[in-house]
Amino acid sequence: KADAIIIGAGVIGSSVAFELAKRGYKTLNIDKLPTSGYGS
Repeated sequence: KADAIIIGAGVIGSSVAFELAKRGYKTLNIDKLPTSGYGS
């Protein structure tokens, strides 16, 4: 179960997920591409 669902896994989405994870949140990134950072 995720505490936060983040749409997008580019620079911004990955950064948001990282910052939330540092604070103890479980995150789930959803992106249409197969891996993070493609749009960066």
